[in-house]
Amino acid sequence: MTATHPKCLKCSHTNTSATFHPYMPEEGMVEEGELKIHQASHARYFEDFLKFVEYGESMPEIMKNQVIHMVHEHVSAQFEENSDELQKFEQDLEIWETSEKREIQERLETHQVVEATAQIVEHTPEAELRMRLGSTSIKGLLADFGDSIHLGKINGKYVLMIESDTIEFDKGVSPIEFHRPDDLQVLIEKIINKS
Repeated sequence: MTATHPKCLKCSHTNTSATFHPYMPEEGMVEEGELKIHQASHARYFEDFLKFVEYGESMPEIMKNQVIHMVHEHVSAQFEENSDELQKFEQDLEIWETSEKREIQERLETHQVVEATAQIVEHTPEAELRMRLGSTSIKGLLADFGDSIHLGKINGKYVLMIESDTIEFDKGVSPIEFHRPDDLQVLIEKIINKS
């Protein structure tokens, strides 16, 4: 066996013509390559073919479109067609849609939000819920909203309640790890009396 080209090995057999085999790297190795199309007819074929290649929407885009559609359905049912309120809502929705940092809109009741999240979760069970209350970031599953994640208001301030059987702490140590939680009623009274 004699090597003829760095990328090919030449095998000579008796009574057969020479056969070229591509050089195969070891298993697990990856080599970068480049495809060059030398014949114009082949290049044109690929250009023609690429017109028909479509890339689907990303998951965040799909969820955003679903949310916009559902909210529009619920809210437009509350207003008359071409009313000032509906036009203002549509303008607010456009602003919301293009904003990177969005604030709560307070347009839907809890049961409507739970219905809307159920439709999204049906298609995407692992859909995430991410929000920030003040400087506290919350990350969970959208499916948990209304079941173990609850959002409310007391004296004009937002309150988020999360139900869980356990609490675990990550890196870093704090005295909160030794806290004996207050009864929820006591906590609510404390929040009410705070304002």
